[in-house]
Amino acid sequence: TQRMHKLTLSEKVAATRKYVSNRIHHRPMLASIEMTKHCNAGCDFCDDWKTKYSPKLGDVTDMVRRLNPMVLALTGGEPLIEKRLPQIIRDVKASQSFIYLYIITNGSLLTEERADELFDAGLDQLNISLNYLDERQDEERKLPGLYEHITTLMPKLAARGRVVATNTVIMRENLDQILPIARLTQSWGARLSLSCYTDFKNGNREHYFSPEQMTVLADVVDGLIAHKNRYGNITNSGFYLERIVPYFTNGTGMHGCKAGNGFIQLTPDGQVRQCADFAPFVHYTEYRGMEPTPCTRCWYSCRG
Repeated sequence: TQRMHKLTLSEKVAATRKYVSNRIHHRPMLASIEMTKHCNAGCDFCDDWKTKYSPKLGDVTDMVRRLNPMVLALTGGEPLIEKRLPQIIRDVKASQSFIYLYIITNGSLLTEERADELFDAGLDQLNISLNYLDERQDEERKLPGLYEHITTLMPKLAARGRVVATNTVIMRENLDQILPIARLTQSWGARLSLSCYTDFKNGNREHYFSPEQMTVLADVVDGLIAHKNRYGNITNSGFYLERIVPYFTNGTGMHGCKAGNGFIQLTPDGQVRQCADFAPFVHYTEYRGMEPTPCTRCWYSCRG
């Protein structure tokens, strides 16, 4: 049986109050804060590992206090490079009536002991990037031994009741891996969060599907929907899954993107970006929302 984080009655009340307040005052529901720009991986679809300089991490607790999101993601670069994560989590949790806090990591710097330290500090969920169930995971990230490390660690954490998930990107090279990852995470008692590949980060279009692969993609999506309906460990909505094939066919994302309003991303020093692929437009102390974005370039907005 999949283990989920259960909210207490007081947490449900606090969450409901915050949700209503954020809707009334037009505050973001999700904030994603980069702990660092640096990364120890070497993915070809992201240039973070090429970063020579990362701004000094600012006051994360103050960022969260001012923005008051319901959900907070600590990201990077690679967030586990930041040694103060447990204290940051404790401080953020102590400052909020309710907040659901998770980390997105490549998993290479994670151990059972470090995961325990993060969860004991108040972490609600741990997401680990996983696109392959073989050595291609190592090759993609340029981190030898990563596949074995992740697939050894995740089931141990899930078996102990920790809420863990894989972040898996659907692209041409790993189409044969998507359903096996769904089945494997389900057997672990873990979640699967899917996203569709986009070249927005650095212009690399090599991972898009060829026309000949679209039939296979449609079959995989049908399998994902059936798996979700039976097991429930896929976090994406049915709405999202049903639009994967049209996205890759038409090359357009979803109109009405909430980036910059419903969710925002902050650089380590507190500069606000509407999402990870745009330049900052304001410091968090001066953030008051932004005009609706016409962007349909990617398919991230519907996953959240």
